[in-house]
Amino acid sequence: MTYNLNNYFFFYLTVCSTCFFLQSKAAAQLSGMRDTSKSNSTQSSFTYRIVSTYGTSTSSQVSGNMTADTEAVLKLKSGSKVTNKSGDASGNSTAVFTVSPNGANVSLTGLTGENLFLIDEGTYFRSALKTIDNPNTALTSTGSASATAIHSMTISVEKSSNSIQNYLEKAY
Repeated sequence: MTYNLNNYFFFYLTVCSTCFFLQSKAAAQLSGMRDTSKSNSTQSSFTYRIVSTYGTSTSSQVSGNMTADTEAVLKLKSGSKVTNKSGDASGNSTAVFTVSPNGANVSLTGLTGENLFLIDEGTYFRSALKTIDNPNTALTSTGSASATAIHSMTISVEKSSNSIQNYLEKAY
């Protein structure tokens, strides 16, 4: 029996071509493969604000035969000051947030406020209630009046978080 090398070579090429065709067909069916990479970043921020105020307030409420007269004058001496700072004597401050299903609490340390208001001469507070001339005796008369100095210090605290997720998907 004699073999023709040309026929043998042709058979070899046919088999190889068929295998290559089947491999590329299988690869085309797998082209839905994906490589996904994910990255995360989280940013938290904490802010606080301290507001200190000192001032005057007058109020009055009258009915019937009453009148009210209120006045408040506040004069501060030189040397009065408002100082708010973060950090204790060592420069440390902390904020610990505790979150629950019903709300959140914060515990602050190291925040200080020094409010020194020196009241000067000429400061006065006055309030007066008077019955009107010729009152109507059928009316019930009531009244309240006040003139005061007010000092308040408010600390507002806010914590927020931002989370960013990035996805990169590559198809083959």
